[in-house]
Amino acid sequence: MPTKNQGGPLSYAGLALLVCGLTLLFGVQARAEGHPPSQVVFEVGYVQPRGDLADDFFDTPLGFGIKEGLELGFRWRYRFSESLSISPSFHFVDYKNLSGENEEVGAYRIKPTTLRYSLELMYILLNPDTAVRPFIAGSAGIVRNRVEGYWKTWDKAFDSSVNAPFFGLRAGFQVGGFEFSAVYNVNRFDTWRFFNTGYEESYVWDNVVIRAAWIIPFTN
Repeated sequence: MPTKNQGGPLSYAGLALLVCGLTLLFGVQARAEGHPPSQVVFEVGYVQPRGDLADDFFDTPLGFGIKEGLELGFRWRYRFSESLSISPSFHFVDYKNLSGENEEVGAYRIKPTTLRYSLELMYILLNPDTAVRPFIAGSAGIVRNRVEGYWKTWDKAFDSSVNAPFFGLRAGFQVGGFEFSAVYNVNRFDTWRFFNTGYEESYVWDNVVIRAAWIIPFTN
């Protein structure tokens, strides 16, 4: 059976090490006299799935038929300077279920969710007193992908989870205490657990997120 040509765990681990290395490099160059206060950031996003997650459940071998979802997130942002920061974060993605009626099983539901634990390095352009400040960011971490649903043959329901590395790229702008951005998350993994094909399959669960965030500063 042909498999998809995808980056493996080693490539994702390499990206995570690169993010950490850049963080240390810029941290050493940060101002010796101190740094700005840290920030707590609450995030909400509209999610568009890509790859197998969005492919048709009935007509594709690995598709889940999912068309949209909602993301909720929280991060703590440590700022080396007014431009450079790093932030551990947590996000929960709840996709809109694929549901309906089937002659063999009756009512059915295919419900994927993702938990995402990540570290993001962010660089903000322009001066702090500028009204609109664009930024770019890169993140890497671990996702837990879960599916509650049925095999393609409808003969058995399952509830399985898979852990995998991921990385993401984000760009947007800050306006006062708010952020608006677009994110592309690369979420690809191999597993036996989802559809019973007799093979370990390679899945693509990439997504695009349109995100809004509320920034809360506090004193270190």
